Amino acid sequence: MTEKLYDISSKIKEFDATVIRCEKAENGFLTELDKTAFFPESGGQCGDTGKIGDAAVIDTQYDGERIVHITTVPLTEGKTYHAELDFEPRYRRMQNHTGEHIVSAIMHRKFGFANVGFHLGAKEMTFDFDGIITPEQMKEVEDEANIISASNIAVRAYYPSKSELETLNYRSKGALDGKVRIVEIEGVDRCACCAPHVERTGEVGMIKILGFIHYKGGIRIRMKCGFDALDDFRERIAREEKISQLICVPQEETDKGVNSLILSLSDAKRKCSEAKKRLAEVTAENICSADKSICVELPNFGMDELRYMCNLGAERCKVFAAISQCGDGYSMVCASKTVPLKKYSALICDKGKGKCGGSDLMLTGRLSAIKKEIISLFEEEIK
Repeated sequence: MTEKLYDISSKIKEFDATVIRCEKAENGFLTELDKTAFFPESGGQCGDTGKIGDAAVIDTQYDGERIVHITTVPLTEGKTYHAELDFEPRYRRMQNHTGEHIVSAIMHRKFGFANVGFHLGAKEMTFDFDGIITPEQMKEVEDEANIISASNIAVRAYYPSKSELETLNYRSKGALDGKVRIVEIEGVDRCACCAPHVERTGEVGMIKILGFIHYKGGIRIRMKCGFDALDDFRERIAREEKISQLICVPQEETDKGVNSLILSLSDAKRKCSEAKKRLAEVTAENICSADKSICVELPNFGMDELRYMCNLGAERCKVFAAISQCGDGYSMVCASKTVPLKKYSALICDKGKGKCGGSDLMLTGRLSAIKKEIISLFEEEIK
């Protein structure tokens, strides 16, 4: 069985190991070593990457009881290689995972909630609880978590004996078989966990809860810690700075500036809608009452505005259709008070090269034929 060097120290970045077995697989080669500092995916945390000799390790997984390193090229069985972890992403995961333990401990102590789900991905971390709290309570949890982080408390991982385990009070997601690894933050938390962690809470750095939602009768928290939290903060500041430049307001007033833009846009949309409505009325007024079909193009009209136009137009002619360019096609509405339109749906879809539907009084759809063909279709074939 492979010796787990990450159990000895989570800070081991490189080591020498001998290849026990190397087998070809669909996604590369499954390489088993006599010892490893590569953590295999488990407990919601993804597997480590790095190099063994010149071979890239693209993932580390459990294969039953075996730890296998998925390498891009085969390695020689019985040969000793120097291995190196991609330690930066691994360390970030350690920061996040220890941060999750801190928050989970607080949630359990303050509210009695259990952590019932955990996922630590490349972009962010989510974890679930079987109860609901308020935003104000979540802020209190976050504050306390950061105090614990700043207190630089020791973090210890160990395997207690069976008799010792029976006397320990620790968090666990379920019944465990075999040897149980305990991760303990002195005076804060004790939890069954197989993953590598930082050695002191001060290494976790900032603990930032990005948000939480109601999920399966409880809540799901999104959170980042340490360097991931720092990167997130930098990205948010950069976005805020860009927004402040675009709308010409100080960074600390971007919310007010955006709100002002929204109000201005809403007012502009209202005025534009009123102008389009008046254009539709004028267009309808200039249609001579006729026993024929008419099709007009109205630039930048939405479906509601096209419907309004067609209802007015249908009062003055046999069939009235209106189209407006939308992307690489045309939005279409046609209406009639006297001609049952539904029977023309297939014809419109075929010759208009699109889709439409509706009732005998009105059809709506989207057509991709050229404008000349669409106008000809309505004015010459819909009667």
